Amino acid sequence: AVRPCGCRPVRAVPGNAAGAGRRPAGLMHRYGRPHDTAAPRTVTCDAAAGGASNDPYSFLGVTPEADTNEIARAVSKMRYANRMNPEVLKKIEMAQSQMFLDSLNRRVTGSVEVPKEIKYADREPLFPWRPKRWDATPQVIMIAGGIQLALAMFAFQSPNMSKLIGCMLLGIAGNVMKQNAIFPPPKEPEWATEEEAARPGQNFMRGALLGLLATGFGMVFTTAPETVMQIANIPLPGILASQPGLLISFKVAGVALANWIMTAFYY
Repeated sequence: AVRPCGCRPVRAVPGNAAGAGRRPAGLMHRYGRPHDTAAPRTVTCDAAAGGASNDPYSFLGVTPEADTNEIARAVSKMRYANRMNPEVLKKIEMAQSQMFLDSLNRRVTGSVEVPKEIKYADREPLFPWRPKRWDATPQVIMIAGGIQLALAMFAFQSPNMSKLIGCMLLGIAGNVMKQNAIFPPPKEPEWATEEEAARPGQNFMRGALLGLLATGFGMVFTTAPETVMQIANIPLPGILASQPGLLISFKVAGVALANWIMTAFYY
């Protein structure tokens, strides 16, 4: 019997029990071509056949020596190419995670060579055992240097030890300001933690210690030649012997220079 659509049933061709190799019963089109009633085939990616956990580098198409940018580009490209295949996308995520864990394990076990510019990024180039110094801002360097220079020049006109104490106090103030820039005190002390509440006192102690160290170094640096000459019984040059105030002026200049260097650089 012909159906209203113009198609008529087609009787199935006898075959084996499983029906292997036979076309299932369906509807014969009016032009004589049967409808394909078979289930749609699933299309799989060849790359998904290989396990991503076995070799994630070959799965993503990169080498073990590839850097982070190259791996990211390969992952993005593969994700876009398989954006409609959730199974492959899952394998890509697994491969990327496996590569990250492998890289982390190599770094922990020390089997990978880290470049020196990365390994010593927070260390001094000439003194790798010391942390990298903190350079003061140009404004702090110029202002502190100008005031210290003015005190040193004034000490040559009227030499006395009060100028030396002034250079030391100025160095302490500059170092305290610098410490506050490195470890800023809390803006709202009532809401600060115990560590933040202790920062102002710690910054003052660090600044005072740096100022005292700079003053002592400047005194030793300028007093050492005079001490050596006295021990060796070498007379002082004529101008220093006739004007003892110059020795005090040189001490003030040495202390001013040492405090300026300590203010400009932090170790």
